[in-house]
Amino acid sequence: MARLDILKRYLRLLASEADSSTRARLAGSLAIAVAGSFLAGLAPLALKSLVDTLALAQATQAAAHGDRAVLLGAAYLLALCMGRVLSDLRLLLAGRAEQRLQARVGRRYFSHLLELPLQFHTGSQMGALTNGLSQANAAGQLVLNSLMQCTTIVVELITVLAVLGHLGQPALAVVFLGSAAAYAFVFATGATGMRARSRAVSEASLRLHATFTDSLLNIEAIKCLNAASAIRMRFEGAASTLDGRWSGLHRQRSLMGLAVAAVFAASVGSSLVVGGGAVASGALTIGGFVVVTVYMLQMIRPLELLGGTVRDTMQAIEFARPLLEVLDTPAEGTAGTACPALTADPILGSRQGPAAADRPPRISFRDVHLAYQDDRPVLQGFSLEVPAGATVAIVGASGAGKSSVARLLLRLIDVRSGRISWDGLPVDQLPLEALRDRIGFVPQDTMLFNDTIAANIAMGRSGASRQEIDEAARRAQLHALADSSPAGLDTHVGERGLKLSGGERQRIAIARAILRRPQLYVFDEVSSMLDGPTEAALLQDLRGICAGCTTIFITHRLAAARDADLIVVLQDGKVSECGGHADLLAMAGRYSRMWHAQAGPEASREAEHATKAATANGATSPSRPFVRKRAGHRRHA
Repeated sequence: MARLDILKRYLRLLASEADSSTRARLAGSLAIAVAGSFLAGLAPLALKSLVDTLALAQATQAAAHGDRAVLLGAAYLLALCMGRVLSDLRLLLAGRAEQRLQARVGRRYFSHLLELPLQFHTGSQMGALTNGLSQANAAGQLVLNSLMQCTTIVVELITVLAVLGHLGQPALAVVFLGSAAAYAFVFATGATGMRARSRAVSEASLRLHATFTDSLLNIEAIKCLNAASAIRMRFEGAASTLDGRWSGLHRQRSLMGLAVAAVFAASVGSSLVVGGGAVASGALTIGGFVVVTVYMLQMIRPLELLGGTVRDTMQAIEFARPLLEVLDTPAEGTAGTACPALTADPILGSRQGPAAADRPPRISFRDVHLAYQDDRPVLQGFSLEVPAGATVAIVGASGAGKSSVARLLLRLIDVRSGRISWDGLPVDQLPLEALRDRIGFVPQDTMLFNDTIAANIAMGRSGASRQEIDEAARRAQLHALADSSPAGLDTHVGERGLKLSGGERQRIAIARAILRRPQLYVFDEVSSMLDGPTEAALLQDLRGICAGCTTIFITHRLAAARDADLIVVLQDGKVSECGGHADLLAMAGRYSRMWHAQAGPEASREAEHATKAATANGATSPSRPFVRKRAGHRRHA
């Protein structure tokens, strides 16, 4: 984006987030600033009259001139004091408006981040995203201050020019215009360097904060690997880079300051020469000479402020760039249509009402292709029919594409080709929120908020009562964890839940899923962190929890898949085998080899049993899914 485009877009963003109160405060602040500039422009006139009156009073010894001098002195003092009072009042109004704008822009930025696709977050650094908001807030302050200063500078310069014209000294006007041209040249020359230096500072700051945040998020791994020295060196390198970039920016500022100082000296010197010559020729009084000198100083100040405004604006543009780039990123697909089958569902939106298990869905994958990178396909023609109310297990080696199936169902990612449907409706045409409301997902790696157990469970459904939370915890067998602490479910779990074991975190994830009252349960490696007896107990609990719902188990632990109605074996992104546990053992294929590797000697005896049974009854063909309907599912078939 070009610099001017960035500035325009950021100003439009600020304008869109400014409510009526913020606009009123900014307008009041601007009016006060204009009044203060007008007073600042007129104050030297009172000083001129005061000096001339004092000179005349000294020459004539007239008391009337002394009284007039007192009034003029009071007027000059009042103008100066009112200028300061108005300046402080302006800061009060503008400060409140700036804080409100920052809060509203922050909410919009955060809300947009939550709506961005998962691919965006996995490809971004958290520290850079958080620092992007801090930089944007700084940019907002710089932009608003720059706009305010530009307005006041214009008012003050117009007032000063009008007064100089009244004095009848064209040579002084020429000096002023020459000074303005010199300042403009210096600022225009330095603007390009300021922009490049500011952008370098912004990028280095994002990298430093990304390193800082990433290190703290992985503090346990750092300690386990004894990698503190390496991480410290990485952070120090990023900090050193940022320090160097700031030094470059300050050097650029100093060079501009030296150039401005040279223009300042030339301008003031010229005004003194011209004014002194006018006094010597009698064309200007002593008071006039004083006011000319004061005005020249007063004109130079706004010109320098204008240069500072240009400099700050260049910095603000680069600071606002990261936030605008994030806001330009399209949110994840929300264009689903309100399908009647979902709109009629009483749990839509409020998620209150009859249990969703009364209507378990039928899920269909048809010739689904997926690749995270062009040269690394994940699913290649994956097809699967999950009957309503059935329990299906998807098994396979690591990297076979099992977890991608869950992500596709939740539309965390989208297919490259093929179709996924929910009761015959394509999932990419369903409202995203309505779709996810109906899925109870338990991930392999449960991430918890630094809050209580109850608060983490409540994330499963907004507005859930404490009674519902307690019931979900009870069904997820969290009573032992709650009873082990005096605070019970109000026990804090620590950052990312690191105060709990992996199994305890998974129990909380299960409680979250229960609280959602879903139509479809999806468990991704739910027993991967558990020992044998604990895994068996958990699986027994899950059978009761999932009764009457469509359920998909994604696992490499075949003990978790054994009792499923249908077991699907993934290999290289395709279905290589499917059927019941005994039928797959009888096939003596990939599933059978995996079972032998995991179950040991018992697997041989079970496989022999399965082979005899298959010989007697006829083995199920891999192309013909075998589904055993449990009693709890017949009513949904």
